[in-house]
Amino acid sequence: MCKMIKIASLTAVMVLSGLGTSLPAFAVSAQIAICGSSGCTCRVSNDSIDTLATQMPGAFPASYETKTLVNYDGKFYWSSLTPAQLDRKYGGTGSCPLEVTDNSGMADGRWQISVGVTDTSACKMVGGQVAASGMTGETRTIQWDREFHPDKLFMESVGMVRWSKTGLQTWRGVVVDERMSANGGASGASVIHSISVDSATQVSGSTVFEYDLSIPGLDAAAAAVIAGMQCKTVTPFTARKIG
Repeated sequence: MCKMIKIASLTAVMVLSGLGTSLPAFAVSAQIAICGSSGCTCRVSNDSIDTLATQMPGAFPASYETKTLVNYDGKFYWSSLTPAQLDRKYGGTGSCPLEVTDNSGMADGRWQISVGVTDTSACKMVGGQVAASGMTGETRTIQWDREFHPDKLFMESVGMVRWSKTGLQTWRGVVVDERMSANGGASGASVIHSISVDSATQVSGSTVFEYDLSIPGLDAAAAAVIAGMQCKTVTPFTARKIG
């Protein structure tokens, strides 16, 4: 199983295309080099090159037969260096043997979800703290299999959240995101989860609730009331392997 490191580390994705064209070779397999201060480890990516190309910013380089996508300190860029070259550059021996595995890199076992204090500073209508429903202190045994997916953590909400992958190790989950308009006014409400895989034993994220209401042409007193109805709360949560 490949080790996974936090955002201050470097993740490189080498795509073996061999076609020499200016466009990604869709459906071609990729390999990932996960690097720290003492070199890198490499594994086959669970994502195809077309997925990686659409998720990562920047133009796909035209001249590279071997293409490396680098994530360093939270910033992505394409590089002509191979994972082996990156291994040497970041303190290794210059060797990055490929580990062929179907495992997601996550550690199987007992995981516990903890919910932090909700920030209600941008929600005048809410008094006190609001807990993230269904996630406080829950513990479950998880076998991750081939790919990490948030449904493994939040089994009680399977089918209720529209999950989409936003990066190599980040996800966005939409519970509700609706807007309505009438007579020149508008209102909207949303509940959205954001998740980041921090390591093989930790996942962190937040749940954001937002409500807004706008009605044009109100006098000052009525506008002040409407302003007090705007609301945004942010609830952080963390899932850790505990056994």
